[in-house]
Amino acid sequence: MALPRTLVVGFDGGTWDLLDPLLSAGWLPNLRRFLAGALRAGLRSVDPPVTIPAWYSAMTGLSPGQMDIWGFAKPTHTPGELQLVRTYRPHEAIWDILGRRGWRIGVVNFPAVPAPPVHGYFVSGMVGGTPEEMVYPPALRSELGSPVNPWHHDLFRTRGDGLRAALAEAMESMAQKARFVEGRESSDPSDLLFVLFSETDRIQHNFLHSLRHPAPEDLRDVRAFWGTLDDAFGRVLAAFHGKGSSPGYTWLLSDHGFGPAEGYVFTNRYLIREGYLVKGASAPFRWRPFVSDVAARVDALIPLAPFVRPKRAGASRPLPGGSLQDGDGTDQTFSWYSRFVDWSRTRAVSFPVPEAIYANHYRGEMTPESLRSLRKDLARSFARFPGGAIEAVDPSRLYGVDLGPMSPLLLLSSHGGAWEVRGDMNHLFPRLPRRPSYFEREGTHRPVGIFAVAGPGIPPGTRSEPFPLLGVFPLILSALGVRPPGAGGAPVPGDWAKLFPVQPSGRGESPGGM
Repeated sequence: MALPRTLVVGFDGGTWDLLDPLLSAGWLPNLRRFLAGALRAGLRSVDPPVTIPAWYSAMTGLSPGQMDIWGFAKPTHTPGELQLVRTYRPHEAIWDILGRRGWRIGVVNFPAVPAPPVHGYFVSGMVGGTPEEMVYPPALRSELGSPVNPWHHDLFRTRGDGLRAALAEAMESMAQKARFVEGRESSDPSDLLFVLFSETDRIQHNFLHSLRHPAPEDLRDVRAFWGTLDDAFGRVLAAFHGKGSSPGYTWLLSDHGFGPAEGYVFTNRYLIREGYLVKGASAPFRWRPFVSDVAARVDALIPLAPFVRPKRAGASRPLPGGSLQDGDGTDQTFSWYSRFVDWSRTRAVSFPVPEAIYANHYRGEMTPESLRSLRKDLARSFARFPGGAIEAVDPSRLYGVDLGPMSPLLLLSSHGGAWEVRGDMNHLFPRLPRRPSYFEREGTHRPVGIFAVAGPGIPPGTRSEPFPLLGVFPLILSALGVRPPGAGGAPVPGDWAKLFPVQPSGRGESPGGM
């Protein structure tokens, strides 16, 4: 029996709201041809809908609660410090399970450092590391780039560099991935290939308005960006499902959706106002929060974008033990502000994941009972948030797991994701109901992304109900005749499960795969 080779392509932050008009306009011919033979739906992300926990959950079937991973960072035992999340290990992803069965594996641009050993190759992305850490096997580094044209493990252009420069870097990064896949698949074909285009997320954060409504002078560059993504997608499909290859599946998915940032919630400012976060006597007076609020209100009348250069976030500073501290000591990140907090009286804080509220475990006196009491108090408080702008959920109930004292007490969202939840101290008031024109980030995450699958026996069409992201892991494995291990993943909706006849994959356990 032919092996059902499987390709998984990710458009980070992909959303049908943005892609459908481009498909109708003929800007994405390769994607349009694929979707003509695919079954598509929305994809409901995890909570919070953030890149790291979402991609980890999609490929491991484990919820953020099971992994205790809620964002790009997690708290340490020192106030103001954070620990970057760099890997899904020790858990197992789809490629770890299939690799042990003898499947040849290819992974390009997944956020895991060091690159885990797989039965094939793995190129890390989006999470920083040394050149030695970013690639497995190490000999593969010579194929990635050159000093003249280095490999883009991530994008670093910001709004301050301008749209054209950011799009040019993103286009080269996407083309690199396509060229690399073409070379690898021609010499050493994969049975399971995962390719993630993270450029869509990076550009949408800073230039979403320009992507949706390009100015006449930007139209050519914006169209070239989408054309490059479509070309890279088509080249990856052609390289994997090339002439003579056996029929298989192609999955297209995102980690979350995207939309314009319409307003902001500043969680730590609210916690100060409500008495959960207490300033110490040494807290300095700063004009900046006052000025920021005044500027935001002036901007509502006279856009200040032509006169204000967007401020870039301060760089993270390494600390002993592998932890980090945000900012350069002069900005208004919460890391900077943490040195002025009275930690002996503070009860709760929003750091390091701004969409989460943590108990002040630095006091060292929190019991399970006091944590439950604090969670109830906070939930009641956020229910009174001005304008009803906060939706707060208990992550332990959401995911049905017992969480430790270092895990979030509550997960927050605002206006269905339209308002960005932030933990910095740049503004004095806890909410800003309108995005100022000079803010660097134009787009923010939405809970529903994209999902499509094409392959043997898959009827083309569109499903109205979003598919659960936690169902991706068990559905892909079930389609390949592999029983998902343990309780990995959410139950696959019955009408989806019926599309895939469970059949043996034709490969047994292979001890030499890992």
